[in-house]
Amino acid sequence: MAHNEAWTPTETVAKRVREVRQRRGLTADQLAKRMTEQGVAWERSTVAKLENGSRQNLTLTEWLTLGAALNVAPVHLLLPIDADDDAYQVTPTRTNDVDHTRGWIRGHWPLPGANIIQFQSELPEAEQGRMFLPPAKDRADRINGIEAALVQLTTALQHLRSEDEASDG
Repeated sequence: MAHNEAWTPTETVAKRVREVRQRRGLTADQLAKRMTEQGVAWERSTVAKLENGSRQNLTLTEWLTLGAALNVAPVHLLLPIDADDDAYQVTPTRTNDVDHTRGWIRGHWPLPGANIIQFQSELPEAEQGRMFLPPAKDRADRINGIEAALVQLTTALQHLRSEDEASDG
């Protein structure tokens, strides 16, 4: 699917809610009732405002409840499912491709340029040591970065060994 601008989170949730709701054969009123049954008081007009773009924000509770009410993983409401190479607005000033953003949201890998050690330090213990590979185009950049870091470390170690040998001799 061609999308000329970066997908925004709210725009994407609105589009995905409409798609999933229609695929499930639900009316806006039926979805609003499901939301209310799940503890988030919504009316048909709230669903309509979200879907037509006049509602620009969702709380995390609303987003998670939409996932429960529609029986879909929240990540599949937050990101387009058919636009992996499209740009996605991760923050108001940062975009990333949809595929890499999906892996970041799932905790598989950090955003490009982030400190991977720091990112992985917040993984639950049960997930530590699992290997998830980012999309191929990102792997090449990461490999180049690791190779450059190894060269720097090797040079630093050689320098330290030389200093150590000089001080011993």
